[in-house]
Amino acid sequence: MGSSSTFRRIVKPIAKKLIYSTLKPLGPAKEILAGLAHAGFYAREAFEWGRRSIVATPVFLAQCATYGDDISVDRVPYINGTPRIELGSNIRVSGLINIAASSKGTPTLVIGDGVFIGHGTSFAIADRISVGKFASIAGGCYIADTEGHSHYNPQKPIWEVPAGEGDVSPVTIEDGVQISRNVMILKGVTIGARSVIGAGSVVRSDIPPDSIVMGNPARVVKKMTP
Repeated sequence: MGSSSTFRRIVKPIAKKLIYSTLKPLGPAKEILAGLAHAGFYAREAFEWGRRSIVATPVFLAQCATYGDDISVDRVPYINGTPRIELGSNIRVSGLINIAASSKGTPTLVIGDGVFIGHGTSFAIADRISVGKFASIAGGCYIADTEGHSHYNPQKPIWEVPAGEGDVSPVTIEDGVQISRNVMILKGVTIGARSVIGAGSVVRSDIPPDSIVMGNPARVVKKMTP
């Protein structure tokens, strides 16, 4: 019993030190490890450049009706349906975005010049969503011009209950609007130029230009001087 207790008293501190300690790079090892880190960084950036420039951007542009110059798309967007997509110039899409389009009519997504769209943003289009020049949309946003279905019918799967005419209304995001993370913008909304939408807001009604809004439902909390 005594020897077991002595063994634990000696071995346990040594084992903890081995588990929770780290080797400190000294001398040439520091330079070697720093070089490996830099090499890993450049290799990763080269891979991302290839995926962005050789694959994702050309594949996405091939699915667009019109587009300008200097467009960069990190991942091939997940597109459901056949929307009409019109792009301006100098656009950046970070990560993966989703575009879901109705099978009826000509659902249209218009993105103006100088727009940034963050990773995880989704567009649901039955008629038209337009984003003005130099707007920015942070990651995780959801923008829809449709409720996605008509009056719910519990006797049918949701995909067999399509949106009716009264469930669709275009969304317009005017020039210079800044939309923070995880914002929802619902059908029929116009967001006035240069407005700022706070993170997590749910925008259900029109927003005047030069407004700062937040909340659910989103409300104007401050007016800016244009």
